[in-house]
Amino acid sequence: MEAVPQTATGKPRRKLITRRRLLPLVGLALFILAIHVLQNEIQQFSWNTFKGHVLLIPNHQLLLALAATTTGYLILTFYDKLALLHFGIRLPWRRIAKASFLGFAFSHNITPSLLVGGTVRYRIYSTYGISGFDVTRVVGFCAVTLFLGFMALGGVVFAATPVRLPDGLDWPLPNLQVLGWIFILLTAIYLILCRNIRATIAFRGKIFQLPTLPLATGQLIVPSLDLIASSLILYLLLPPIPGLTYPLFLAIYLISFVGGILSQVPGGLGVIETIMVLMLGAFIDSAQILSAVLVFRLYYFIAPLLTAAVLLAVHEIRQRRKARRLAP
Repeated sequence: MEAVPQTATGKPRRKLITRRRLLPLVGLALFILAIHVLQNEIQQFSWNTFKGHVLLIPNHQLLLALAATTTGYLILTFYDKLALLHFGIRLPWRRIAKASFLGFAFSHNITPSLLVGGTVRYRIYSTYGISGFDVTRVVGFCAVTLFLGFMALGGVVFAATPVRLPDGLDWPLPNLQVLGWIFILLTAIYLILCRNIRATIAFRGKIFQLPTLPLATGQLIVPSLDLIASSLILYLLLPPIPGLTYPLFLAIYLISFVGGILSQVPGGLGVIETIMVLMLGAFIDSAQILSAVLVFRLYYFIAPLLTAAVLLAVHEIRQRRKARRLAP
């Protein structure tokens, strides 16, 4: 009986071949899922409604919001860059940018976001020789980085900006300024730990190592810039509002952002709109708020998802052609 060829690690080659054949199906499934999400999003609005909303916004503000969107997605690539640096994985930036953009474009629109983002990243990174275990670590590092950045930026913004919460909201703290100072304290503790603890840490049977201080600083800066860029998109789409400064709007945006995450609704759909209407209702008519949020969703969620779906389809076609060339 002929033995099954073995790899260097002893794993049967047949299993590896089966895995390579299944991976394109993952990409195809994600592409179909993206089209389904896009269809559901677009069906909520008629063309006339969309056109009316866009005509209310000056052209220069639309262009500035587009520039902020592009900048925001460029900033997102540094989440993966920081993670790969932490785990000692070297890749050209263009490959990191491709995996990061596809991962975030899908996870922004489809839940569970960590699973979807991880699956898309694995599909891309695996073609560059990165293991599924390392991809899982990268996704986890990116999630922690987002939390740390939100805490750092939210700490400064909430501590410095008095925000009036909607009436009737059951909030355990006197105001958000107290929460801001708590965030600042926790952020400082994290930096101190990264500065002084270089040994590995065992927790529930798993081994962790804190990043170096420069990487930890990057974990605070990158998501802070990311959140500022995405908030600027919506801020630029709103008409001039007396009394609504950008720091105050940023505080409101951060509240809606975390509300969208906690809701586990894809893209925080409905949650962001509700919080914005509740907290901006004193400054502007709700119809104008919803118009701006609609265009914000087109810029930050739908257009990137459509672009990502096309890029993923191109990637799958190229991988199939490459597999055919390498096939015996």
